[in-house]
Amino acid sequence: MFFFKPKNTSRANKGHEDEETRLLDEAAPSSHGACPDLIAELSPPFTQTRTFGLILITLSALSYGLSATLVSIESDMATPLIVGARFFGAFLITAIMCGVKLVNVAIPREHIKILILRSTFGLISFVCGTYAFQNMPVGEATVLISMAPVFVASFAACFLGEPISCATVLLIILSLSGVIMIVDPDSIADNNNTLPKLNLVAAAAALGQALSKGLSYMFIKKSNNKIYYLTMIFWYALFGFTCTAMFTLVTYFSVRAAGKDTSWIIKSPDSTDCLFLFLISLLGFISQITLTKATQLLNTTVVSLIRNTDILVTMCFQIFYFKIVPCWIQVIGMVVMVIATLLILVSKERSRVIASHPQCFPNYFKPK
Repeated sequence: MFFFKPKNTSRANKGHEDEETRLLDEAAPSSHGACPDLIAELSPPFTQTRTFGLILITLSALSYGLSATLVSIESDMATPLIVGARFFGAFLITAIMCGVKLVNVAIPREHIKILILRSTFGLISFVCGTYAFQNMPVGEATVLISMAPVFVASFAACFLGEPISCATVLLIILSLSGVIMIVDPDSIADNNNTLPKLNLVAAAAALGQALSKGLSYMFIKKSNNKIYYLTMIFWYALFGFTCTAMFTLVTYFSVRAAGKDTSWIIKSPDSTDCLFLFLISLLGFISQITLTKATQLLNTTVVSLIRNTDILVTMCFQIFYFKIVPCWIQVIGMVVMVIATLLILVSKERSRVIASHPQCFPNYFKPK
């Protein structure tokens, strides 16, 4: 049992409350009494439920960072083996949870297409992320992957018809400039290739995970939460494991028939590798399930802000365990990209609040 007084809020919550206060101040002063739902949404009581949500999202960030670090440590392990083990572990745990909770995993016909698309892009996202963690510094890979909100904002404007402001467009351009500084710092400093460069294929894979994650989130949003989260994870894990197993078997026998090396596809793991695979699967599932539950308990902006602390976890491992220190241009690029991404998140949340409570913001809806 956890009991907290309101004064014991974290720095992340304080920043969120400042944004809430600003939104309330922008609302028409005479309309505060007519907007009890807005006040209730932006000023929820700091209850035990909200505290539990903060604990969950912090646990999600830590478990994701540790899982990514373990994948980076096992850089010589076959990528399909890690991907397959992760999906199999998630499927097994989710199946047990669905059985205990008596969850009906049947999917209505109208949601099958969305579920397939979400699972497909989720699978691509995880494969790209695994390859990136194995072939580039884990901290910088995590920073590039955190660009998902940038792609979410872009896709929402292109495919869902959501409005996008000029400020958001500028922030997207700013975040892309940060990517260039991280991937190829010599292009900024012109130091005749003396600064460290990243593996371009791995960097592209990290951006591919951010892109695929953005599309996956878009399809989750399009489902309007009509699919129970355990049901969605169950089918996503089963889909991912089935596709990975089929790809692995077909590729293995094709390469073996050609008389070429198959160690990059299937490599018999020893006891240490099995332990790492178990921990990667367990930590990855904990990260996913706690993130899903925290999203139901907390505001989306708070979830995203705290979730990005996984960058600190992976960067600490990169510097102190792997002894890989990024150059000053890469550090500036990371800071620029993270700040731009967080500002996009805050801007999207502000637009959502205004759109969902138009009666509280009459000045935004006056005819021009």
